[in-house]
Amino acid sequence: MDIDMSATRQQMLETAEHLNQQMTDGIPFTWETLEQALASVTEQDDKGIHGWICYFAAFYQLTTGNQEDCLHYLDESVRCLLGTDQEHHVARVYNMIGIVAHMQNNLSLAMEQYDKALDYTEKYDDKMVHSIVLSNMSDAYYLIGAYERAVQCHAECIREFEQADDNSTYSRINFRKMLAEYGCCLLHLHMDDEAEKVLCKLEETGQSEEVIRETRLGVNVFLAHLAERNGDRKKAEEHVRTAVMALEDMTQVSSEYDSIQNLLQYVEKIGKPEQIEEVLNCLEPKAAIEQNKSLLLQLLSLRMRYCSSRMTPEEFKQSADTFFHLKDSWELTENSQVMYMMELRKRLQAAEEEQKEQERKRNRLLYQADHDELTGLYNKRSLNRYLEDVFEDCLLNEKELGILFLDIDHFKQLNDRYGHGRGDEGICAVADTLKKCFPEDYVARYGGDEFLVVMTGRDREYAEEHARQLCMGIRECEIPNEDSSVEPWLTISVGGVCAIPKEPNRVWDFLSAADKTLYDQKNEQKGKVRFYVGEGQYL
Repeated sequence: MDIDMSATRQQMLETAEHLNQQMTDGIPFTWETLEQALASVTEQDDKGIHGWICYFAAFYQLTTGNQEDCLHYLDESVRCLLGTDQEHHVARVYNMIGIVAHMQNNLSLAMEQYDKALDYTEKYDDKMVHSIVLSNMSDAYYLIGAYERAVQCHAECIREFEQADDNSTYSRINFRKMLAEYGCCLLHLHMDDEAEKVLCKLEETGQSEEVIRETRLGVNVFLAHLAERNGDRKKAEEHVRTAVMALEDMTQVSSEYDSIQNLLQYVEKIGKPEQIEEVLNCLEPKAAIEQNKSLLLQLLSLRMRYCSSRMTPEEFKQSADTFFHLKDSWELTENSQVMYMMELRKRLQAAEEEQKEQERKRNRLLYQADHDELTGLYNKRSLNRYLEDVFEDCLLNEKELGILFLDIDHFKQLNDRYGHGRGDEGICAVADTLKKCFPEDYVARYGGDEFLVVMTGRDREYAEEHARQLCMGIRECEIPNEDSSVEPWLTISVGGVCAIPKEPNRVWDFLSAADKTLYDQKNEQKGKVRFYVGEGQYL
């Protein structure tokens, strides 16, 4: 039964991995493939893997211009990924939510989602996704004119991409797009020398026809800006024509939003009506097919502003009527989308809070299982597991293992005279002093008034010195124990052993040696420290 379940989960993982590889290789999804994956890996089958597949469904909807369905699958993806062994993928999801908000020009919400994505990339040390998110943040900074912040983000994520040394097609395409955006930022800040270095990197990375084709728009827009800065208007126009050709080859343009904005910014700056018209004639039909009202409004505004001299009065009136009709429709759609995004944000926050609460409960239960409730020290259950592991390590690596056994002198008399409240106070005082004297060693409450310290790689001199400091520290607490035969306040006795384990020693030999030494010391004189000496019957 267990084998069958494991095999089924392996198949589910392979389904998700196959989709991930398809995305990495730049192979388009078909909706039929995604529907099959969603049907074969349901939330009931495996919540985490289902959440990961929902991310691919969201990616498909985004690339086909369906933002509403994209957000629906992103919502499902976050809800299912949180708290599972697939949670590391949630950074991608928040990044995509940020992209949708970015495309809707809701940059404050986009930044919020990018920040969440960065939190998860840092939590799971996902350097590649971290770089992608930084790149998107750079684009957002660029759009609001915060060029210095954009340059900082771009420079950081470019370093990360280069250090990752990922030569997959998907990675190289992202890297070249990032370089092009970075170059545009540098030119805005008049950092022309740095922009020339970006040009060199683009030439170095342009070795694959597929990578060049997929990055032709962004790269040529940057090259147009660079040529214009260098005073070569003819060359700049050639790059604009190449960028327009790249646009013509695209089936959808939503994913190239930032490069398109850079292109529009360039042609508007130059102000040549025929050039602007060429770009608009290419973009308007594609934006209309995708029902990208925001982009259509921007394009119509540019057409009426810069190309009116090339339009008949009837054409201008038609464009104006279309613009205002579209504007009214867009405002309704935009309000609806903003409300949807706000509602989505609430649901995501609720899902995260629920997950955090579950994690807090889980951590609390794990802590309670391994720690003593009164003192906060490790308990006997945790100690037994730790001792087995640490003993094997010391035996294998020939390291010294030190164990201190200690208990409170005349603890029964303390309880009988002052009550169990004072007994608990004494136990806590010993625990607190142990933490101070052995901050880097393993300290546990063995049971009742008995405690145990485990040290590795410590010599006997260290163990004896700290054991004596412990006894002194307990005396300095000055907790009254007038029925003690040692002193009129709380004291402890300590038995210790410190040696390198050798075959056929087992950990229980060390425990028995420390326990026997403590017993002998208490019979002779309480309140003192004694260490086991010699081979004896224990070691």
